[in-house]
Amino acid sequence: MARLIQICTAASLYDGPFDSVHGWSAAGMGYLIVTDGGRLIMIDGGFDEDAEALISLMKETTGQEKPTVDLWIVTHPHGDHYYALRRIAAEEALRKQITVKELIFRFPAEFRSASGGSCEWDRRQLENAAAAFGATVKDPKTDEHIGLDGLDIHFLYTPDDLSILHDANQLSLIFTVTGAHKKLMITGDAHHRNMQIVVWRYRRVLKCDVLQLPHHGLCDTGNLEFYKLADAKEVLVPISVAGHRSMHSDMYELEARRANLFAEENADRVYLAFEGNTEIEI
Repeated sequence: MARLIQICTAASLYDGPFDSVHGWSAAGMGYLIVTDGGRLIMIDGGFDEDAEALISLMKETTGQEKPTVDLWIVTHPHGDHYYALRRIAAEEALRKQITVKELIFRFPAEFRSASGGSCEWDRRQLENAAAAFGATVKDPKTDEHIGLDGLDIHFLYTPDDLSILHDANQLSLIFTVTGAHKKLMITGDAHHRNMQIVVWRYRRVLKCDVLQLPHHGLCDTGNLEFYKLADAKEVLVPISVAGHRSMHSDMYELEARRANLFAEENADRVYLAFEGNTEIEI
């Protein structure tokens, strides 16, 4: 049976001050999917310091000395999501321990944030990583399906209309992974706007069993209508100790917290990254 592992990243154990003055470690994010036939799909992976742990997890999971990642999907151009991959690709001692066949990401060259920043540098990092592994690069399209060993990956959102986006988090891919038993939805660091577009396009098929709360479960990006349509009974929260504490404090006004709190309260199980690696059959 296929399974997903939510990874306890190093940053998810952060338990210090949580504000823009003292510190702001939300968690990083990483998910490893193992297909029924033992093939690997990696989603993001975390910061640089998570590189060795990722490789160890792949080896332990497969029982192979040199595991192969068939698909490595990067949700958006932020270091807490792809720097582990960048480091593995850059350091020969790490790179030679795994094989990566294909990198999937969409970092649009035309994107400009509200402050004028782009994701060109990040794109080069992943292109360099692909070259180091000898991997192919795929730019996913909205509504595209990718199948692998009985799993169906369906991209519900890829950043197309850049005129309405002003933050790199809004570039986050939103996609489902459907197995024989459950449907999983990954949202990266998606914002309310991305999620609303998905509601407009896919409201009749948003129901899922497992939902990853966007932006590390922080209460500044949720979309209540999206969560109600998803109606997930298992919720994944790639968040740190400090981030989770802030999410359930008056750091955010109740109205801002309402969507995320609904998603948690509506679920039968909530899996917090800082509690350790969590495995769910899909």
